[in-house]
Amino acid sequence: MDKEKKIRLLLVDDEEDFVTSSSQALNRRGFEVSIALNGVTALELIDKQTYDAVVLDVKMPDIDGIEVFNQIIKKYPELPVILLTGHSSFDDAFQTARNGVADYLNKPIEIEKLAEHIEEAVRKAGELQKNKLTDAKTYSLENDIRIMLIDDEVEFLESMKKILQRRKMIVTIAESGEKGLSLLKKDIVDVVVLDVKMPGMDGLEVLRRIKEHYLSIEVILLTGHPSVEAAMEGIKLGANEYLKKPPDIDELTATIRRLFQNRQKVVLEQQQQLIKEIRRRYPD
Repeated sequence: MDKEKKIRLLLVDDEEDFVTSSSQALNRRGFEVSIALNGVTALELIDKQTYDAVVLDVKMPDIDGIEVFNQIIKKYPELPVILLTGHSSFDDAFQTARNGVADYLNKPIEIEKLAEHIEEAVRKAGELQKNKLTDAKTYSLENDIRIMLIDDEVEFLESMKKILQRRKMIVTIAESGEKGLSLLKKDIVDVVVLDVKMPGMDGLEVLRRIKEHYLSIEVILLTGHPSVEAAMEGIKLGANEYLKKPPDIDELTATIRRLFQNRQKVVLEQQQQLIKEIRRRYPD
């Protein structure tokens, strides 16, 4: 991120003292801060002006922060939004994270920490834009769905493998994160179903490495102990879904198929864009 360019920030909160003191502190740290004391004003400002990020309180009297976030993300999906809340909710955190929230932070928060999270959100948004076409891979849309299950519970792996195979999926299993990563080097996989809690390399570290090397693979995290922190960390690392363990089979199957269809659509769009670019460069 260009340190010489000021980050244009919209700070939205109905607590006037908090907005005033926070905006002054962030301005002193090199941000260019606009403020809104309610959701309606925030949406009006976003339609009129360009911002690099939005910091948004969840609890507000007219339109709450979740609804404001949903409206922002529909119109401006590339604009990073950080939600602030005094009362963490697993459902709110995961649903907004899945829909694209950049971060979900607890109030009160130190200004230095808030500034760091804003800068990181803006940096990641910029990188995402640059990398949109870097993971185009050519493969047939007629292939069966190729699943990898990574879990240290062998009985769970074997039973899930049989269940998913009966649903016409091609299933590979790995009883550790290390083995799963090793298999990914030679196997083509569309969706990884990954347990969070495993001895040795845990699921979040496996997820990080998958997204580092195989950006187009969809990942479903499974956990027997859901938490806001784990859900947010998983989404930040690139998880596409977060399900409770043991999963409902119909829900898991539907989720796998939905993610596969999304992946196929993205890959097809990438292929078409690459073809278009090749034709532009070499018109003859």
